Amino acid sequence: MRSTFFQNFFRLVDEGHPLHLLTADLGFGVLTPYLDKYADHITNVGVAEANMIGLAAGMAMRNIRPFCYSMVPFLVFRTLDQIRTDLCASRLPVTLVGVGSGLSYGMEGMTHHAIEDIAVTRALPGMTILSPGDPLECEALLFQSLNLQTPCYLRLGSNNDLRVHTEEPPVVLGKLSCLHARGEVAIITTGSLLPSCAKAVHLLAEAGIPCRLYSAHTLKPFDEAGVIDIASSCKAIVSAEEHSVINGLGTAIVEVLLQYRYAGRFAKIGVPDEYCSQLGSRDWLRDHYGLDAASIAATVRNLFTN
Repeated sequence: MRSTFFQNFFRLVDEGHPLHLLTADLGFGVLTPYLDKYADHITNVGVAEANMIGLAAGMAMRNIRPFCYSMVPFLVFRTLDQIRTDLCASRLPVTLVGVGSGLSYGMEGMTHHAIEDIAVTRALPGMTILSPGDPLECEALLFQSLNLQTPCYLRLGSNNDLRVHTEEPPVVLGKLSCLHARGEVAIITTGSLLPSCAKAVHLLAEAGIPCRLYSAHTLKPFDEAGVIDIASSCKAIVSAEEHSVINGLGTAIVEVLLQYRYAGRFAKIGVPDEYCSQLGSRDWLRDHYGLDAASIAATVRNLFTN
């Protein structure tokens, strides 16, 4: 998704949008091809994330649209006070572009994992949270986010995220996207776990369990009406996310289901309430936490059949 973001960001610059990219000394593997041509639209602030947020706030006040780019833990957790005070309290249109969502940087350990960022940013008043499931969703959401006049957090995975959509998807910011619409059980997922969930849906279909699949690419504002519509016609709902099971997508869904008085079955799939003490690739850690396609399919099958 990172390459998709940069390609479309500079496409928008070419179209005349007053955009500026701030990077905290990161991203040069994919950013290098753009450095010379777009030097006036890129600033490397160094390893100074808090200063980057303050600089972005000043730019936004001058009608420049800043995008702050860094790894999620450094972008969100190190700078939370600045995000609260400089961006959210003032409702400034600054986009935070966090890469390495979930367990993307698995081998670097818990300091580089991002399993609490949805919980933190959901609680920030005025913050829009976008979590595309594949590169095509990322492209569509980037374009639509330019209409926002408040802070935005764009949560991206790695640079090898698989494409799920075969053509440009009908993505609408603030609404769930339906990828499969048949069945009485629904999987609602977010971010780069979408390909695994799509594979799980295929496995379930082979087992005779047709399953719906939805991408919650917008986590705030959350599509409460969409969840209620799903609940009205499904006997079981499963949330799946590469994030803590506390205060992430699953919690957002539960909040809606409780108000709706949903009588069906519900299960959360995610990272348990712990920091991972083991090192491994993202795929290995997904297997470890039951976030691979086979484990997701097994959870859904048990929920639906028991």
